[in-house]
Amino acid sequence: MPIKILVARQIIDATGVPTVEVDMVTELGLFRIGVPSTDATKKIAEATQLRDNIPAEYNGMGCKLAVKNINTIIAPELIKQNLEVTMQKEIDQFLLALDGTESRSRLGANAILAVSMVIAKAGAAKKGVPLYRHISDLANITTIILPVPHFVILTGGAHAANGLPFAEYNIMPTGVSSFAEAVRAGCEIYSYVKKTIKSKFGVNATYVNDQGGFAVPLTGHRDALLFLTDVIKQTGYTGKVEIAINAAAYDFYKDGAYDLDFKNPNSNPQEYVSSDKLAEIFLDNMKEFGVCSVEDCFDFDDWAAWAQITPRTLNQILGNELTQTNIRRIGLAIEKKAANGAALRLSQSATITELIECFKQLRANGFGVAVVDRCGDTDDLFLADVVVGLSTGQLKCGGLSRGERIGKYNQVIRIEQELGALAKYAGKNYRVQTT
Repeated sequence: MPIKILVARQIIDATGVPTVEVDMVTELGLFRIGVPSTDATKKIAEATQLRDNIPAEYNGMGCKLAVKNINTIIAPELIKQNLEVTMQKEIDQFLLALDGTESRSRLGANAILAVSMVIAKAGAAKKGVPLYRHISDLANITTIILPVPHFVILTGGAHAANGLPFAEYNIMPTGVSSFAEAVRAGCEIYSYVKKTIKSKFGVNATYVNDQGGFAVPLTGHRDALLFLTDVIKQTGYTGKVEIAINAAAYDFYKDGAYDLDFKNPNSNPQEYVSSDKLAEIFLDNMKEFGVCSVEDCFDFDDWAAWAQITPRTLNQILGNELTQTNIRRIGLAIEKKAANGAALRLSQSATITELIECFKQLRANGFGVAVVDRCGDTDDLFLADVVVGLSTGQLKCGGLSRGERIGKYNQVIRIEQELGALAKYAGKNYRVQTT
């Protein structure tokens, strides 16, 4: 099934920043994909999304160059190859060779990834299977596992002007029996939190950030954990829902230490905490509040700290910016025994094949895997099919509001219904290798 037409355009992501959308036409019709954006500040090992850097247009974040590269370079060259759309690996290798850079910066990772994603979508149609089944085939996955969601509830850190030092305070419904029940638990807790916040702090405190979390005016980390613990109890989900933290510690790493008061411009360097002290905070939280997962608990290059905390707990130490969906950094994390879980993000790689290679390396070395969205996501549902297809056991795509977040959760609900009796929910085994 050769490609007849491949055309790209610039669209807008969920934060009002341009991103790339691609249409592909084959004999089976039209296939469309919108690729998620990276943050404005590129992490050191992420594949490079190409931006126009014209200050007068979208503050320099336009991506007309990436669109042009698809329309004038990738499309004619790829169509000329006359490759079958089910040949994902071969097409991805062709795209990377066409770019010719390690960072994917000539054509742009946003251009390459958009094409790679739409190829996967068309490939599934050619095989006559759902997209998640096609992704499972590409990764040689035989048992489909539905993920435990990380629902963002409270927002702090650099994303909120409150007293919470860490970026996100999440809940994970690990003790329910299905993904649909997990969504029910999340919605009931989310609704209860919104009503509680409105009664205590006023309606302004119920507005959510880009990820759908509430920036509650709490004064400290412990207050947030006490708040969530009480919410879980009041909604009847004790034992069924656990707390997870995204520390985003790279935001407050200064001179080899961690400034938990970093939002205060006059914070005292004498009060910065060492990595050892920060580790004790997280380990204490696990014991007292049952925190089951801590994401980005240290700076992404503070390797020694990661390696020291990981063997001290059976709970998940999740590297996100630590590994950056980069095969080299994943290899370092494995070698240094830093973390026991890692995130996969579509826009940090440039092809679906690379994403699958990262997944396989993590799984082969006993790491838990969470598929994670970006702030600059689109309303495309591809991410939901990825998390089910790879059966990673964990999905993190924001709070239970905002259409670009809700769409992914709803897609997994649809897949669960389609699977029927074959549906298996990861539950307490979200980090255990089940496939």
